[in-house]
Amino acid sequence: MPTIHVLDETTINQIAAGEVVERPASVIKELVENAIDAGATSIEVEIAEGGIEYMRITDNGCGMSEVDARLAVLRHATSKIRSADDLYDIASLGFRGEAIASIASVSKFTLWTRQETDTMGTRIYIEGGHMVDCDPCGTSVGTSIEVKDLFYNTPARRKFLKSTRTEANKIQDMIGKLSLSHNHIAFKCIVDNRVTIMTPGNGNMVDTIAALYGFKVSEDVFPIAYEAEGIYVEGVVSKPTVLKSSRQWQTIIVNQRVISDKAIYKAIDTAYHALLPKGGYPLVVLQIVVPPGTVDINVHPRKSEVKFSDDKPVFKAVYNSILQALEHPTHHTTSQQEETIATAIDYDKVFTGRSQGFTVMREKTEALVDTIRQKGYTVPQRTVYEQSNFNESLDVNENFVPKSYTQEDKDRFRAIRESRPNLVPSSVDPYINHIGKEFGAEGLTTSQGLAGDSHTGAAIGADDSYDTHHGDSNNTNISKTVANQGLLPMGQVASCYILAKKGDDLYIIDQHAAHERVRYDKLCKSSESIPMQELLMPIHMDVSEEELTLAEEQRDALLDLGFQVDQGGPTSLRIDGHPVDIIESKVPEILQYVFSYMHDHQSPSAAQLRHEMLAYASCRGAIKAGHNLNLVQIDALLQDLFSTEKPYVCPHGRPTIIKFTPDELGKLFLRS
Repeated sequence: MPTIHVLDETTINQIAAGEVVERPASVIKELVENAIDAGATSIEVEIAEGGIEYMRITDNGCGMSEVDARLAVLRHATSKIRSADDLYDIASLGFRGEAIASIASVSKFTLWTRQETDTMGTRIYIEGGHMVDCDPCGTSVGTSIEVKDLFYNTPARRKFLKSTRTEANKIQDMIGKLSLSHNHIAFKCIVDNRVTIMTPGNGNMVDTIAALYGFKVSEDVFPIAYEAEGIYVEGVVSKPTVLKSSRQWQTIIVNQRVISDKAIYKAIDTAYHALLPKGGYPLVVLQIVVPPGTVDINVHPRKSEVKFSDDKPVFKAVYNSILQALEHPTHHTTSQQEETIATAIDYDKVFTGRSQGFTVMREKTEALVDTIRQKGYTVPQRTVYEQSNFNESLDVNENFVPKSYTQEDKDRFRAIRESRPNLVPSSVDPYINHIGKEFGAEGLTTSQGLAGDSHTGAAIGADDSYDTHHGDSNNTNISKTVANQGLLPMGQVASCYILAKKGDDLYIIDQHAAHERVRYDKLCKSSESIPMQELLMPIHMDVSEEELTLAEEQRDALLDLGFQVDQGGPTSLRIDGHPVDIIESKVPEILQYVFSYMHDHQSPSAAQLRHEMLAYASCRGAIKAGHNLNLVQIDALLQDLFSTEKPYVCPHGRPTIIKFTPDELGKLFLRS
């Protein structure tokens, strides 16, 4: 008896479903993309229980005849392509003909559809991949698909789904990105009988952003319109003040398809390089149009990644378009302005003809490698305000990722900072002095007070500030606490690092990380119960639908943190109380961070939330790179540091002190 068997159709479909249908959001993506391909101008998505129990997608597209409806539920049945050659000219979102059959094989699936020329529509019901009914019915023009009990017949798959809230958030995030990529379509999302997303569908990107993220966010974006080497880039980028702790607000669209691409993300990070704090990601929506023959969209089962025949012009176009927008920002793009931007891109020109004979040549290099690392030296961890992941390895062509910035780039960055000081968030201002030497801006120094001054962005009362005008800079009297450690402070380097010695060993202390630890310990001791201050005049805060949902679901957790919140409007939150020690002007900022943490870490404990909030507040209020300290202030900081429980690590786990022995120093100088 043979050991190799041909699988039955049901098993084949369920295996295929594993590639296409990962979670409810995958179902929504595939079905919404089909609706877009059908020419819909209005798409409604309704879900219950995170989409696991119920999903319904309704559109007003062209609909299908009974014959086409029967074919549509079969595997590899599609109207998008006829042969393999068509894969090089695809302008539609779907093309494989797998989605509907795969979804129907792991759910209870119902389809209603009607063409405008037909008097009656068609209803098809499929259960576990087997067609049960196909009948004529009365229905409106377009298509409506209902998916119930996802993975009911594959319990192992269902077991690996996340909570209903997580799955619902994934769906809302997907719909948000699809609405940005097709802002001429009106999207509506209903979650558990509540409307969470409603976009205008008027073709205006800024209006769509306002509907998704709030009007306040939409007021701080600049339009992009750029063309070079046959690549078109349009969209919007935000001020560096509009930040998230993840790439949640960054949407990359290539030929109207939402994708993820490391090279494009690297171009965004490089363009914003000197304007952002570490771990901060601005809002970016990029619509990139390239000739279809220069990009392969068939490299990922869910079509979430693409492969360019040449990354170089794409990287350059994205980098230059963002830099241009930051240099010459235009606020409040009107519908007429967006129409002008849109007409600048000749889509017909882009989608004519096929490119032949592309040879994919990609050399793996390490982008933007630090000079010291190039020489083989070990480099201590970077300061908190250096660009995160700036030297990580990236699979791109070495010819277009600069090893270092040109003088022209440096001049452009300096011009942005000098001509528009309000463009850079106040909490990043000290960074200017840190990079001043590299960009030839020696005059950009900071001499204000430290933790207590306004521009450090101290979120919680800065009673532990180190007054820059206090004490004699030549005073070398060392406190008993520091002396007991055997440390002798010697001075400061780059207005960022403190140098000290103990015997023959050299110690380098990161002043920001050290002050973070000091502030964190003080806040923990003074905020054990996190007392709340009730407000006579509530604070109103614009939030996204997801954040509004989080606020409702995590009301008790927020109350434990000292925040009393309630819904203030369709896209706003009313804050009736906040922790006593938080400065009122910083309440929305810290609450925004709490929401981001809740989004990135599912079901965090009360202790985790408390730690993250206090750690964030400590970071925001701590002294930054660019603050000059005299020996008296250095001694005061070290005294406070060594009075903490964990002086050698900051609240985020980074080292505060690095020790170099004579042997280690000798190795750096290549001494034998």
